[in-house]
Amino acid sequence: MIKAVVFDCFGVMLSVRSERNEAMIDFVRRLKSDYKTGLLSNVSGRDALDERFQPHELDELFDTVIASGDVSLEKPDAAIYELAAAQLDVAPNECLFIDDIALFCRGAERVGMQSLECQDITDTIKEIQEKVGRHYGD
Repeated sequence: MIKAVVFDCFGVMLSVRSERNEAMIDFVRRLKSDYKTGLLSNVSGRDALDERFQPHELDELFDTVIASGDVSLEKPDAAIYELAAAQLDVAPNECLFIDDIALFCRGAERVGMQSLECQDITDTIKEIQEKVGRHYGD
């Protein structure tokens, strides 16, 4: 049973050029009412994420935000996925991990998380809804 959904930043929440994926951001706002949410990104630190979102937006969207530079771990190291699950107070097998890089999805799967490789935002939102068994209107 999925209790938490953990998202990558670049390629999922933002495009690889740092443009906002508004559909995904709006989806996370709705999803957060029923699931714990996390952001896990291989960036130098939280500041690199904060500057790409509106003030306090990350804290409104996510129950935990992990920047690899702040914890000295990077995807696909198993420890970073385990840390995300621990900070969300769920077991890894209760997490769904979303990333645009297959290697990072496989890393999540190695610790017991389910994963989805994000190639298209609209399709990924539909796939998340299928995995959690709940539809969040557009």
